[in-house]
This record gives sequence, structure tokens and C-alpha cells, in this order.
Amino acid sequence: MWPKRYDRYLAHISKLIEKINAHMPKERKTLAELLAEEEPFVEAVDGSKIYFKRGDLERLAERLPRELHGKIFLPIVVVRRLELGKGIYVVYGGALEKRLVADLLGLRKAEGELQLYRPQVSLLLSKLKSLLTIGFEAPEDSNY
Repeated sequence: MWPKRYDRYLAHISKLIEKINAHMPKERKTLAELLAEEEPFVEAVDGSKIYFKRGDLERLAERLPRELHGKIFLPIVVVRRLELGKGIYVVYGGALEKRLVADLLGLRKAEGELQLYRPQVSLLLSKLKSLLTIGFEAPEDSNY
């Protein structure tokens, strides 16, 4: 059993993670929906707006078949998962979003979780720009 002070410390860390992730999307929209908007955006957890650059949306639309525009959700969400080790991130979302990330990075995509390393996340950010959101997650069990 951990001392009470340690439990308070873990609670404090959880609150910090929540604050750090306030910029994360509360909702996501399809590429087609965003292309149709005059000012494409989604709402963040803290109520602010996450704006997408039209050029980034159009570049992605050119890359994807039109039939996928209504099926792929943005922003692409990549989360740093502390329990997985130093510099390891996971792509959240559906199979299409994971396939897109794998294709952009030249990876073979197997089913299930798609893990990335820090250099891959940097490369992905350079390719997706405003279409990517990065967050952080700490495990519930602190014994990692």
C-alpha cells in the first residue's frame, strides 16, 4: 500500500495530465465535412476551437480517393503513452486513420494498435501539419 502522500501526488499528476490535454479534440469531423466548412474547425475539450488549414485539408483530399473523404476523421490523434516506454506514441482512431498514418510513414500496418517513435511523430507532423493533435496519457496503475 502506498503512503497517502503518494496517492495525493498521483492525483496531482492526473490533474496535470488533464490540463496538458485540454487542447485535445472533444469531437472529430470527417474530411468531407471540414472541406465544406468556410472555417474548418472542431471543438477542443476546453471549449476552444482547433482550426485546420485549408491547404492541409486539400493536400490530404488529393491524396485520398474521394469515397474516403466522408469516412476519415480529423484531427489525427497521436498520444504519448508513458507505460509503453520512452518516446512511444499510439495512433488513436479507426482503421482508416491508422492506415493513413502507416501509408504516410511507409509502414506496414497490421491490425490493432499502431505504435510510433518520436522521430516518426515528427515526420508525421511535417506531413499532416494542422491535421494532427498530440496528447499525453499516464496509466491508471502507476507501477509501470
